[in-house]
Amino acid sequence: MNKINLLIIILVFAAIGLVNGQEDKKVAVFDPVGEVSDNLKIIIREELSNAVVNTLGFTVLERELINKVIAENKFQMTGHVDDGQIGELGKKMGANYVCYASISSVGGNYYISCKMVDVMTAKIERQNTGITQSGLDDLFTVVSTVSRAMLQQQGASVRNRSTSSSQPKYVIDDSDSKDLIELNMMGLSLLVMPIDGTPTKTTWPEANQACLESNAYGLTEWRLPNKLEISRMFANKSQLRNMQTYWYWSASPEKSNVYFRQAFDADKLVPAASKAKSFVRCVHSNGVVNLVDADGVWQFSIYGTDYQVMPEDISGEYRWEEARNACESSSAYGYNDWELPTIDILDFMYNNRIALNMIGTWYWSSTPKRQGSTSAMFEKNFEDGKRYDTGANARRQVRCIRKVTD
Repeated sequence: MNKINLLIIILVFAAIGLVNGQEDKKVAVFDPVGEVSDNLKIIIREELSNAVVNTLGFTVLERELINKVIAENKFQMTGHVDDGQIGELGKKMGANYVCYASISSVGGNYYISCKMVDVMTAKIERQNTGITQSGLDDLFTVVSTVSRAMLQQQGASVRNRSTSSSQPKYVIDDSDSKDLIELNMMGLSLLVMPIDGTPTKTTWPEANQACLESNAYGLTEWRLPNKLEISRMFANKSQLRNMQTYWYWSASPEKSNVYFRQAFDADKLVPAASKAKSFVRCVHSNGVVNLVDADGVWQFSIYGTDYQVMPEDISGEYRWEEARNACESSSAYGYNDWELPTIDILDFMYNNRIALNMIGTWYWSSTPKRQGSTSAMFEKNFEDGKRYDTGANARRQVRCIRKVTD
């Protein structure tokens, strides 16, 4: 066999291996659980199916196969869902994951939770939540937004688990989920772990990684609290469990490689170098918001001030000065005092992005990188949740707010 033929054979086998390695994961989409009619459940299921189909790396199993296995096992989706049983059914269908939605009535609105369960481990691999603002009128929009956001998450089983520490991964017992603490943070329902995210004090990068990689209590998207949240946690420390009388990291930077941390033995919130060691307590935004709808404009309270926020972006993308002028010149909803949010308020809006339907990637804030300058401004990335500063000539999306003064 000559060298050319041998090379061709090697390339063919390499190509086959590459294709096999990129095979789509199979997803069985089940009917939703909840307090809506059967017809609405079918439509919601199809909305979830559509989100899966249009996400790279996944394919949806045929409905006939799903119905056949469910019927053979006499399984019904009820108010209480056993993820272990769902996982077993998924295995019989040849699925890698089972996906379904849960819907609960909250006043005149609906709380939606979309989950993806790994059939091999029966663990929730991905999850995202949201709440409607107009009852049934925006139910399908919220389901679509929540399901797509869930599918864009990086699944726990495929995350990079590498760590700068040689210590074994700290495992949190999911049986303690009933002990999760819920704090109301200016309209945001914040879940706080009942124990620290690591067993010992860590550097800031290790603390941040421990939260981002955690899927404790069946939830993903754990994170470090920002400096406002951790100061509120200190103020409510009597409600929290097992807090050490020492420093705890926040996610908020003071400058490069320097982050704020809160002392839990004194009322001190001060910056420290990221190589310093502190304890870590992870939090979760929980997807539950308490926004007041006032004539089509949403209202929330933050830093002791009431604000209203437009329920949609201003159409298009703008340089910073154009963005500021677009807000200040707007008379939308009968008001003429709209403005760009500060970067701190934009952090809050990011945590409420599902309810606010903020589906863009980059949003301008009114906060300059340097006081008195408008050449470089802070912006928020709504995909990774991080703050960035950039030149004012960059084009970004805009969502306007106003202070409630009457």
